[in-house]
Amino acid sequence: MPNSRAVAGGVAGLARNFVNQGPTEALRRFNLESMAGAPAEDVFIALTDMLCPAGGTIDEAIARDAMLETVADLAAAGVGNFDELSADDLREFFIGVVSRSIEGKILNEVGTNAIAAPSDIGGVERAQAILYDFIENCVRDEFHAYGTDLSNIDANSIDRFVDDLYAAAHDLIEARGDDG
Repeated sequence: MPNSRAVAGGVAGLARNFVNQGPTEALRRFNLESMAGAPAEDVFIALTDMLCPAGGTIDEAIARDAMLETVADLAAAGVGNFDELSADDLREFFIGVVSRSIEGKILNEVGTNAIAAPSDIGGVERAQAILYDFIENCVRDEFHAYGTDLSNIDANSIDRFVDDLYAAAHDLIEARGDDG
């Protein structure tokens, strides 16, 4: 999960700098400071291009897709300009990116038959719903354990957490196998 860890670290670093130094300085790290004040979804799409450039490996594509899906949710929620984001908005973006990255990696392994999947569509849908809920709830629980502040989460903690959650989600889906 190196790409997911890197993306999670990049998003956490952006949020940490946003809170501590302001939006312009948070974007400077990615050479996107000129986008301060732009619509949040435009900024996050540009950030996606920086953290997960198109044309990479499957793992990079999974991380990119996770970011883009989370940006779409942010846009659908009607979040305004990047400068106006709240700590809650940044937390939700972080949770969405991490959750979707792990889910995408697990689903990719199901698709490549590295993990057995239920044999009927209903079982697959139930397993996917369980997987999504499990991952998102674990990410939220871990986030709350850090006091709901991204500035309290260091890179090593993110790496360890993403790896541990990936392993737990992998085991969950593998155990479900044909049980659906």
